[in-house]
Amino acid sequence: MKTITIIEDDERARSIYVRADGDVTVFDRDRKFRFRTDIAGADTTWQILARVVPAIVHAETARLKIEALAARCRTGWRPGYPDEIDPDIPQRTLRRARFGIDLLRYPDDDEFYSPATILMGVDENGQVQPTGEILWIDAGREWAVCEDYFWWTPAEE
Repeated sequence: MKTITIIEDDERARSIYVRADGDVTVFDRDRKFRFRTDIAGADTTWQILARVVPAIVHAETARLKIEALAARCRTGWRPGYPDEIDPDIPQRTLRRARFGIDLLRYPDDDEFYSPATILMGVDENGQVQPTGEILWIDAGREWAVCEDYFWWTPAEE
């Protein structure tokens, strides 16, 4: 794993963790985001950065569009079909979605209470999948805007 840290003005640091399998985690101020990218053949730090930076820009652009979509949904707008959502916003399907909490944030605190901030369910590949933090969820729970994807959550028949 390579760790790249960028420090600005001696107070703000961004850290980028790049694993050999292309899993990238970016820490920037109070937020963290993860994505996968192809780093095959990149051996030096500069080669890795050349591959990772465009992916960071793409992930950041998608994050901003997801936040704008959540703000639009808060005004009462509701998407009915996948093509009504910006194509730059990744969409996925989560079946048997249930509310969940991230207990890993406070693993040693037995007294800690946290409201549900994520969804857990089964993704398109049959794998149990947690979502990112919920930014907005439909009252009928047909879909949710989360920090990682727009999730369609169809009701089970």
